[in-house]
Amino acid sequence: MAEEWFERSFQEDYMLVYRHRDDSTADSEVVNLLRHLPIRDSGRVLDLCCGNGRHSRALARQGYEVVGVDLSAVLLKQAAEQNSDPHLTFERYDMRYLPFHDEFDIVVNLFTSFGYFATDQENAIVVHNMAQALKAGGEVVIDYLSPNHVAENLVPYSEKEEAGMRIQEERWIEDGFVKKRILIHDPTASDPREYEEQVRLFTVEQMIEMLQMAGISPIQIFGNYEFEPFHAANSERMIFYAIKQPVLIQ
Repeated sequence: MAEEWFERSFQEDYMLVYRHRDDSTADSEVVNLLRHLPIRDSGRVLDLCCGNGRHSRALARQGYEVVGVDLSAVLLKQAAEQNSDPHLTFERYDMRYLPFHDEFDIVVNLFTSFGYFATDQENAIVVHNMAQALKAGGEVVIDYLSPNHVAENLVPYSEKEEAGMRIQEERWIEDGFVKKRILIHDPTASDPREYEEQVRLFTVEQMIEMLQMAGISPIQIFGNYEFEPFHAANSERMIFYAIKQPVLIQ
């Protein structure tokens, strides 16, 4: 099968492109999240699409038992190398194929780690898997981009230098996805390394429908990390907080 974009992109160069996303940022985001949401202050947490584990470590520092899951062996290796907490572990899975059933008190999916797949069905399966991993009454937090904000504030081109390498980034919207092309010019290589990223621009109504279909409701929606109310026209983010409903036996 052809290599998916995220299988190629989330390797060594990912940490070069996104090195500004560090543990201190993750700590402040997690502290803010816990301060503003009515989320339980202990329990077992699944950090879905944990990357190199910066939010997993932040949650563990708050006293949770955390399992970080990602597909990238490279990022998971970095996460393991930075981990000294016995209550934090990392496992490698594709988020479409999770083995967890009624195991977690909280599932978090942060930093736009959703909408990676080409079909809406595949993305809906991910929401179903979040619900399946939760115990009845468990909580889910999804931090996702806001499509209107993306459309109105998209920067078509940017350039920066990291570790002596020039990084060019092109961005555009096409077929319901926001897409990015990344070129890394390494002075030791004859040709630049090229990567592409794409994220589905789900509306708030589509996200609510997926959550409800998975048995996750009621749903609260916030527009930024100050947890102000979400407004489709101008909010920077869509942050969903919802609860898995118990299955009623007739």
